[in-house]
Amino acid sequence: MKKKLISFTLLVTLIFTLTLTGCGGKKGGQNDVTTATNIEENFNEEGLPIVNEPVTIKMASSKKPYVRPFDELKFFQELEEKTNVKIEWDLSPGEGWTEKKNLIFASNDLPDAFYGSWVLSDDEVLRYGLQGLLIPLEDLIEKHAPNVKKMFEDYPEYKKMLTAPDGHIYSLPRLDESSPLTNDVLMINKTWLDKVGKPIPTTTDEFYEVLKAFKEHNDLNGNGMDDEIPFTFRGSHHISGIYSLMGSFGILDNSKKIAVVNDKIEFIAIKPEYKEAVKYFHKLFTEELADEEAFTQDGSVYSAKVSRTKSEEQIIGALTGWGLVQTFGDRNENYVVIPPLKGPKGHQMWNKRDGTFSKCSFVITSACKNPEIAMRWANEHYESDIAYQEYYGLFDVAIKKNDEGKIEFIQPPEGKNLSNLRHEQSPGQNGMHFLTKDMVQNIKYSEKDIEKKECDKMYKPYVVDTNYPQIYMTIEENEELATIKTDVINYVKEMTAKWMMNGGIDEEWDTYIKKLKQMKMEKMITIYQNAYDRYISSK
Repeated sequence: MKKKLISFTLLVTLIFTLTLTGCGGKKGGQNDVTTATNIEENFNEEGLPIVNEPVTIKMASSKKPYVRPFDELKFFQELEEKTNVKIEWDLSPGEGWTEKKNLIFASNDLPDAFYGSWVLSDDEVLRYGLQGLLIPLEDLIEKHAPNVKKMFEDYPEYKKMLTAPDGHIYSLPRLDESSPLTNDVLMINKTWLDKVGKPIPTTTDEFYEVLKAFKEHNDLNGNGMDDEIPFTFRGSHHISGIYSLMGSFGILDNSKKIAVVNDKIEFIAIKPEYKEAVKYFHKLFTEELADEEAFTQDGSVYSAKVSRTKSEEQIIGALTGWGLVQTFGDRNENYVVIPPLKGPKGHQMWNKRDGTFSKCSFVITSACKNPEIAMRWANEHYESDIAYQEYYGLFDVAIKKNDEGKIEFIQPPEGKNLSNLRHEQSPGQNGMHFLTKDMVQNIKYSEKDIEKKECDKMYKPYVVDTNYPQIYMTIEENEELATIKTDVINYVKEMTAKWMMNGGIDEEWDTYIKKLKQMKMEKMITIYQNAYDRYISSK
């Protein structure tokens, strides 16, 4: 009888101990339940709080240097008060995050979840999902994430992109439809145009003539020095580079050198149009109309040329960039944004910005004992008022609602800017980042953002989307691409810079194509095409 009583007591103790476990990895992640005797009784299927008694979830994330430790942010403190879910953060600086992630997975010392925009790469999500270290989320979404479900209903294409080759969804996405239509626009010094007596250029030939006039005119900025640069750019930079300017020659460039045209994958850097564009830019370099440091200058050197103080004379004639205010600040009065140039054969195209959607801002690991709690917590981040505050900052600190219910930015006090206010009590760019079209329409934007939207209106008739979608490849495809892509892209960049600066593209073109084939360029195209075909054919 005594033995039975002891056994019964041990059993009750074990059951009680298990009910105290919320989500937790091997080290920590225990919950704080003190009165509930059963986790199911503690958990609420809907409404707030998520749990009646506090539960702790262990979460790993990368932290940007300008963001305070997450447990000090009122955003998370207030979310904890609403949900009763306490987060135990394991934060790493961005520069050490890759190493930290590798160590976490190699040691199998998993947190309950990973949080934040781009917290894991697509390859990591797929690899660790297939290994069982990340759990499928589709059933949890169906049962416990109405905000995520609505997002999938409104944006079915994003659900397709999130679906891995094995049919599962392993991550929740980052979605930002406040993103502008374009990365870059073409800007020109209107004051210099007036001085040389030239109208705003509309074609590549007219642009060349304007740059030539900038070069030949003596001391356009009036500082007594020969320091004017007719045209500058930054090599292969996605905002201040020349990818979109290629559109005047019938082809749009990008860092991957891959374009989707009528559902077919094309390698940009072997097209005849690419060759013609390179020859045009070589002409600019030959006549000293383009910046000789274009392919070597880093961001600081470039900014020193472009962002001039009040006491410095401006030295740039034309360039690409985000917009006037972003590029020049309060020194933008001399510049204007002009439409894309029409090329020799009538082409007039511009790149569509790629970056509205990315696949990973939240995952749940196999170490999480109660993933429904983690999913309900993540679902809160896809509610509009929480999403506004997560990204832009807290109400009455960084943003506010006006009488019409629209979101306005609070004027920063002296010595601070909007970014300071944003990240004072919120994760901002470190967060999960969710902004739909409807949410964006409810925001009263700053001068810089308003100007960018005006640029988008000007450029919309010329924007063509040739971007490769954010889709999964198989592990095998990723591994094969890794051994091909880097060498191919680096070779293309090397030869492009050489030909633009020094010429020789006609003489070396056939050898260039032959070498790219030896580097398995065609295999790379096939991999991209196969993955794209699977995406198109999926439901």
